[in-house]
Amino acid sequence: MMVQIEENKLQKIEVLLAQSMRGIHVLFENETIAQILRIPTEEIDFFSFDNMDRIQSLFTGLINKTTFEEKRCFLESLDGDSYETLVRAYFHIVDNTVLAATLEKH
Repeated sequence: MMVQIEENKLQKIEVLLAQSMRGIHVLFENETIAQILRIPTEEIDFFSFDNMDRIQSLFTGLINKTTFEEKRCFLESLDGDSYETLVRAYFHIVDNTVLAATLEKH
């Protein structure tokens, strides 16, 4: 499945991800993030083959919203399981980007 994303929408999500890498999470409430990520993604079958299309669909849905308000409304429209899936995918990207940018590995 090939997904087309407009360049300006991709740039907007990159700005949000960059803010999250600095600890500023404007899309999600800190308490909600902590509650969802209390159980590490590695401990659940999150990146299963069956779940990958769902993750891609949810993340693409978020990216394709033009304004911040549209993104927030999209998040509010999700059921609990979809919201959790999107939060996990979002922070998986944030974590991997931070790790990739870290020059010194332990």
